[in-house]
Amino acid sequence: MPTQMLRGATLALAGLLITQAPLAAQRGGGDPRPPIFPTPEQFAASASAKMHVDAARKLAGTDLSKEFENTCSSTGPQRVALARQAAGLPPLKDYTVEPTKIFDNVWFLGLASQGAFVITTNQGLILIDTLNTTEEARDILVPSMQKVGLDPAQIKYIVLSHGHPGQTDHTGGANYLQRTYKPRVMMAKEDWDATLPAQRPERPLANRDMDITHGQTLTLGDTTLTFTILVGHTPGTLGIFMPVKWHGESHVVLLHGGGLQHPNRESLNRFQDVISTYVTRMNAEGILNAHPGIYQDTLADMEAIRKNPAGANPLLYGRERAGRYWKMMTECAEARVIAMEGAGGRTQ
Repeated sequence: MPTQMLRGATLALAGLLITQAPLAAQRGGGDPRPPIFPTPEQFAASASAKMHVDAARKLAGTDLSKEFENTCSSTGPQRVALARQAAGLPPLKDYTVEPTKIFDNVWFLGLASQGAFVITTNQGLILIDTLNTTEEARDILVPSMQKVGLDPAQIKYIVLSHGHPGQTDHTGGANYLQRTYKPRVMMAKEDWDATLPAQRPERPLANRDMDITHGQTLTLGDTTLTFTILVGHTPGTLGIFMPVKWHGESHVVLLHGGGLQHPNRESLNRFQDVISTYVTRMNAEGILNAHPGIYQDTLADMEAIRKNPAGANPLLYGRERAGRYWKMMTECAEARVIAMEGAGGRTQ
C-alpha cells in the first residue's frame, strides 16, 4: 500500500446536544433484512445452547461477568438505542462527546450514539467511519479533530467499517470529506456493491475508490492495519486489527464494524476463524465499536481515561483475560446459532 507524508496540525469544537429521534428515522432507515435471532424463550429452552452458555459462564469467571451478561443472550451485544427500543424504554439524548485519546495513537470523536476513530501515524491520519451525514462530518467530526490538534487535511485514508443500503450511520460523512480533503476511501467490495445502488440523493455516498478484501492490509508510515470480513451484520462488515500503544507499550485491538451478530452458520464460521487465526496470532487485547456501549460501557471508560490518562486503560483486557473473553464470545455465538437452528430460524 502507498504511504504519504504528514504535513502538519492545528485548530476548535462546537458542542451539540440533540434529542435522539426514533432509530429508523435518525439513521436513515433500518437494515432491510436484519438478522433473525432466537427468542429469549427459545434461547433458554435449548439444551445444546445451554451447554455453550455454561462453558462461557465458566470462562467469564468473576472478572468478565458484565461481559458475559452482555454477550450470552439471545441477540448478543446490541446498540444501546436498539436495546432500549426492544425493552420499551424511551430514547436517550444524544450529544457530542469530548474528543478522547483512547490510546497514544488513536482518538475517538463524534456522538454518544455514534463515533469515528482517528489513527495517527508518522505519515498522516487514518479515519475509520465518518458519522451519518455531511453536516455531522463538517460540524462535529472536523471541529473535534481541530480541537485536539488533528489536521483533517492530513487524512490519507478513510476506512468505512461497513455500509447499509439506504442507511448512512457510518458512511454519510465520507462524501464531504472525500471532496474536501481528497483522501483515499476504502470499504469492503460487498458493501460498496450493496450501498451505492441504494444511495439517497439527499445523502450521497463517497465515490467508489478502494475495495477491501478478507486478509488485506493497509500500511501508512509506521502503522499497518489488517482487515478481515465478518459477514453477518452486512456482507462486508470489517473486523479491523489495529496496532495501538498505551503509555508507549504496544498492543493490538479488534475494531468490530458491526454488532456481534451471527444469523447463520456461514457468519459464525467466519467469526470463529477470525478469532482462532487472527486474534490468537496477534494477541488482540480489546474490542472497539463505533457505537459506544455495544461491548462495554465505552462512554464511562473514556471518561475514566480523560480523568486519569496516566492510569490503566479499561479498554485493554490484558492477554490472559482477553483470551478468556474471545473464547467466551465464541461459545455464546455458537449457542445463539444452535438455538436458532433448533427453533427453525433462518440459517441461510
